[in-house]
Parts: sequence; C-alpha cells; structure tokens
Amino acid sequence: MTATAVRTLVLVVVLAVAVVLGLGLYANFDQLGDELASFRWELFPLALAFTALNYVLRFGRWQLYLDRVDAQVPWGGSLAIFAAGLTMTITPGKLGELLKCALLHRSYGVPVRRSAPVVLAERVTDASGVVVLALVGGAGTRSWPLLVAAFVGVIGVVAVVRSPLLERFAFFGEATEASRALLTTPLLVGMTLLSAVSWFCECLAAYVCVRGLSLDLSLADTVVAFSLGSLAGAASFLPGGLGVAEASMTGLIRVLGDTSRAAAAAATLLIRLATLWFAVALGLIGLAVEGRIARAQPVRRSSMR
Repeated sequence: MTATAVRTLVLVVVLAVAVVLGLGLYANFDQLGDELASFRWELFPLALAFTALNYVLRFGRWQLYLDRVDAQVPWGGSLAIFAAGLTMTITPGKLGELLKCALLHRSYGVPVRRSAPVVLAERVTDASGVVVLALVGGAGTRSWPLLVAAFVGVIGVVAVVRSPLLERFAFFGEATEASRALLTTPLLVGMTLLSAVSWFCECLAAYVCVRGLSLDLSLADTVVAFSLGSLAGAASFLPGGLGVAEASMTGLIRVLGDTSRAAAAAATLLIRLATLWFAVALGLIGLAVEGRIARAQPVRRSSMR
C-alpha cells in the first residue's frame, strides 16, 4: 500500500470513529446498538449495489467529459483514476478529487489545466442534480433557502465561466476553453439529469437502510432527507460534510418519519456507511490499482485538438 493510501486510511478511521462517537452520544450507545442489531443485514448488499450503480453512471459522465476535452486515456486507467478520486470524498467540498487531475498528468500527460475543468463540471452537475432530486422529492417547501443557495451557486459558476472575465487571466490558458466546452447548456442539462438519476440510486440505497430498520419513512421523504443532508454537508465545507450531514439527516429522518433519536441515528449511520464510507473503500482499492498501472507503463502525452 502506498504512503498516500496509508495516510488516507488513517484519516478515514479517525473520522469514522468521530462520527460514530457523535451519533452514539446523541442517541445513547445502548439504544443505538439495539437499533443496529435489529437491522436486516441481508438487505445491506442491496444498498451497496445501488451505491455502486451511482458510481457506474458517474464514471460514464467522467468518460464523456474526458472525451470532450480530448484527454485520451485507456478505459482501464481511466476507471482506476476515477475510483482513486473517491478517496477524496471526505475532503471539503470534494475538492480533493483534483487528485484525479494529478494522476492523469502523471500517467498520461494530460495537462492539469485541461482536466481540472472536468472536476469542476462534475461538482457543478452534482449540485444541480441534487437540487433537481430534492425538488422532485418535495423539499422545496421545507428547506427552500438551502436549495436556492445551491441553485444560485451553480448559476454563478456557469456565469463566471461563460463571461469574458477569465480571459483577462492568461495563466488559466486552456482551462477556460475546456470549462466552456463542458458547461454548454445542452451538456449541462443532460449531465444534470444524469446526475439526478445517479444520486437517486444513492437515495434508493438510503431507502434500503430505512426499510431495513422498519422505519415509517416514505421513499419521497428519504429522498428529501438524503439530498438535503448531502447539500448541507457540502455547503459546510467540512471534510465529507462530517457532522453537518449526519446532524441534518438525523434531524430530517426524526421529523419526517416521527422516529426516536436512536432509530434516526442508526439510519443515518447505515446510510453513510453504504454511501460515503463505501465510496472511500472503493477509492482506496482504486488508488492501489492506479499505482500499479502507473508503475507498469511509461508516461504518454495527450494533445488538444
């Protein structure tokens, strides 16, 4: 295991322990343990399968974006780099996923200024997709300020990229051109819809966790709790949204499902295990595989048409 993977693993363990302690103190450890013991664990693989499907769809988006900026990367290497980026899910705003840009440059000579807009476009369409999903789930009347803030943020990024403002800064170079290519209206709309579908897969994973605890929470309310909790966590800019995302999800599950503290905390813990922490585990595997691939091949240079 590489030094980077070891450091990431240590950080994951520390943060995971902090989350469990926080939820345990909130809900009472004994009651939380009883709720987790009552969970139908045979359903958990289904939750992981829905989460995995989310990443399959997002990998398709990643591939499409790479093609749009003419980054010629073999499918296997691209998948390993995409998966490695999942280790950075626990960084503030997922900005650590810029690691993918460094890996693309190291292994395939793709300039960072060309690949960085891909990560930007991923984050923009993630946010717009979650907003769409939350609105469809009926969150507009409950937490409209958060949805408005996320929507304004997306529009703001797109407006800045399309404006002449960035042309004044020569050091952005091809990054400006690539960003505009990735945030055209048709592509933005299409990838927003794809993101909404992919995030819905994670909502289904969350719903499996809810049903495994036999909580009285509908799929629509689960979508609201998960999407708003995710947005709140992202807006906090804390690593992985930790603390804020869990508190938001737990509170929403309590209110929407009329559940006890322990039941809501157990649902949140299982949801985060099936989504956030499962992603980090996949990322550690991807990071190890990518390292092996990189050591086995020479650097290739990519050109911009």
